[in-house]
Amino acid sequence: MTNQINEAAAMQLFDTEVTLKYQNHLRLMGTIDERHGTTGTTLNVPVSDLIEMEEGTFAPVDIPPTPVNETNRAVVTNDYHVKTVIGGGEKTLFNFDKIVDHAKLHALAGARMDDFIKINSIFADPLVNTINVVPKTTGVNTGLNEGKIASAVAYLESQGVDVQDYSCSIWAPALIKPSLYADDRVVNFFYNDVKPLTDNRIVGYLGCDMRFLGENGINKIPSTTITVAGNPVQEYYVPMVHKDAIVQSFNRDISTSITWLQNQDRWELLTILTSGALIIQYNGISFMVCDAPYVNN
Repeated sequence: MTNQINEAAAMQLFDTEVTLKYQNHLRLMGTIDERHGTTGTTLNVPVSDLIEMEEGTFAPVDIPPTPVNETNRAVVTNDYHVKTVIGGGEKTLFNFDKIVDHAKLHALAGARMDDFIKINSIFADPLVNTINVVPKTTGVNTGLNEGKIASAVAYLESQGVDVQDYSCSIWAPALIKPSLYADDRVVNFFYNDVKPLTDNRIVGYLGCDMRFLGENGINKIPSTTITVAGNPVQEYYVPMVHKDAIVQSFNRDISTSITWLQNQDRWELLTILTSGALIIQYNGISFMVCDAPYVNN
């Protein structure tokens, strides 16, 4: 008779912890106006135009009201979900809790969708071409640098945007970090009191909140492949976003349920999110065109 593997040996084969593939996680939380607990499928956000004071007289006469021009922006919410299943027998095959494994996957998927809704509100907007653009020839190289960031900040401030206290954030792909490190104004102690080349930490620069995103997931900054000197290059429109320029509505925040279906001998994990986002002030955003890899200007 052929020797059969015993249960102890079989379990030893699976005596390991699960390893998740590298994937993006939540990066853009707190960068825009988020309104939680909304109802209905549409959130109407009135955006008021500027008004100015007028000179009057000292006479005791009625003061006429100043008209306020309001534009309604409708934030439409969508329903998102992901469901995975684990068989009752399948769960016992592994020497780790497969439910925990799936719960981690759900949490990461929900986080990426939260970011994607924010990113997509910019790049899928029909008026995206009206957003200010800082060209790639600005600054010391074609990547992200002090010159581009300063130009974008200057534009937003010229529009009346509050650019202090990290109220603006930069949503940058991680692949353009080398161009930032290649700018002496970023890494030189005469211009910067942190050591980004030593500890790879750029939390903020020129008063902007720096958020770097990976490429493995839907929450990435879209790019276009172009050719530079015969080599393929990824061209990004990197947004600088003021916190009040975009509104995100949440009917239902991210939540995960785990249900045991005894009559089907399986576990079901379901994660849901009902949300939508919309640009409400286009002059609160500025694009910086950046290449990866970069070349010097």
